[in-house]
Amino acid sequence: MLRDNRLDLHLEENGRSAGFRKRFSTRLDMSIKRARITSRLVATYVGVKERDVDFWRAGITVPHGAQCQRLSQLLGVDLSWLCLAAAPVVREYGHRVL
Repeated sequence: MLRDNRLDLHLEENGRSAGFRKRFSTRLDMSIKRARITSRLVATYVGVKERDVDFWRAGITVPHGAQCQRLSQLLGVDLSWLCLAAAPVVREYGHRVL
């Protein structure tokens, strides 16, 4: 629960920054394209309107913490990489999570 609160706080504070929104949108868009899924499918899985996903992909807004967690699960990417702009995590088998 505390982690969720920190993630929400981070996204709220940094979501005002155009640079942060752009970096997030680039990672999200790349991940959606690599997964070969539609914004509609993402929206259904996360529980938002397709327009919200389009706004995230365009860098207009950023999702909340719980939505970021669902995105990372669906897309198979590291939560910190996607939503916190942290460096990619190297898994035990040596592949980067992108």
